[in-house]
Amino acid sequence: MKKEELNFLSNLFMFTILKYMNNKYDSVDFKKITKTIQKAVEIFESKLKELDSNRYCLNAETLLKHKLLKEKYYVYGAFLAAISSYPILYRIADEESIISSIFSKTSIVTGIKVLDNINDSLHNFQDATRSQLNFQQALTQGYVNFCRGEESLNWIKKAENSTYLMALWGYQSIVSSCGRSKMFNMFARDVDEYIDGQIRSFYQKNDKYTTVNMDLVEFIQKVSTKCFGKLWIDVDFCFYEKFLKKIPSDEMIAVKMVNRSIDLLFRSLLFYDDATDLEEDIENNIVSSVMILGLDTGKILAKDILMDKKCLPEKLEKLGVIRDAIHVGNILYLSGVEQLFKAKMFTRYIDVDALIFCARVLRMFLLRKLLKLNKKLKGLSILLQSFSPFEKLKKEIPDYLYQYRKLIVNLNETYEKESIIKPVSTF
Repeated sequence: MKKEELNFLSNLFMFTILKYMNNKYDSVDFKKITKTIQKAVEIFESKLKELDSNRYCLNAETLLKHKLLKEKYYVYGAFLAAISSYPILYRIADEESIISSIFSKTSIVTGIKVLDNINDSLHNFQDATRSQLNFQQALTQGYVNFCRGEESLNWIKKAENSTYLMALWGYQSIVSSCGRSKMFNMFARDVDEYIDGQIRSFYQKNDKYTTVNMDLVEFIQKVSTKCFGKLWIDVDFCFYEKFLKKIPSDEMIAVKMVNRSIDLLFRSLLFYDDATDLEEDIENNIVSSVMILGLDTGKILAKDILMDKKCLPEKLEKLGVIRDAIHVGNILYLSGVEQLFKAKMFTRYIDVDALIFCARVLRMFLLRKLLKLNKKLKGLSILLQSFSPFEKLKKEIPDYLYQYRKLIVNLNETYEKESIIKPVSTF
């Protein structure tokens, strides 16, 4: 499928989703949300132009040229930010604040994506670790530690600096409106957890698979914290707190449940992403959850990792490892949705049903890349599962992967005890 066709389908998909949500959920007004998305994109693009005059940064045109930045990062980012921000904020916040929240999320996510590209293809272990700590500082403290002096002449360092500014824009948008509030402190803690997960993944990449004894359980518990779902949704809760002044106890329980839900949903996206980007990850020596799962289930051996890079993806597909990765993603996805169902019991303000639909959209949006891959994956049918009954999706998970579902259930029960929430079975 050609790039132009995929772009057309993606745009049609976004239009269709917004139209459907307009008719189904009170929190989404088609005309209002499309204008807001456009406004957030315009604000971000105007901020990108500021890079032109910053001698320490790489401008947007050059970032695009080096394929570190893609327009879809912030266009799709604004779309996904909007359909998750409105259900949380529509009852209590003004339009300007909702735009600020969406812009913040868009800017942060774009910076994360660009820095990921730099670290994946251009940085060694030390530089990747340093860049993450600098990004963390910009995002939580509002301080940008630019690479200066002779180092600043290096285009890679300039590209790095550009991502720090994107993080700073997100920070400034939050703090200028909401201050360093209780919810901002939760945001900062979740940023710390995200950075820790990223650095753990660098250790893993540095040692590859043969010298690190890591199974998928440890990967889910520790490395998958590199997913940015919690900090992403925390941005909305900073604005949520601003308008409620003090969040009531029941609403705070709902906030924590939604935070946990989005965390699980984004961890599921990591598995979906690894399944769809497997060939690229293998080519770039990026550690993939697909291969860890293959080793964990015994379908492949450590020596298989060293086989020809062109043959390895075919073998993983033939053995069903890629499909297994999607199933594990589904386990995390369903666990995240379950948390949303529980959150409905505690909130009067959040349109949880719209967030549940947003979870379906997140899954389908990432798995759309399956349409480009081998037909044996039955990409379209997997894609359409995003809108099938949750119980049906659960029944399709093989019994031999049940151990991972049990792990996630145990993690959720631990979280619920800490939050003083009675566990409820939804599926």
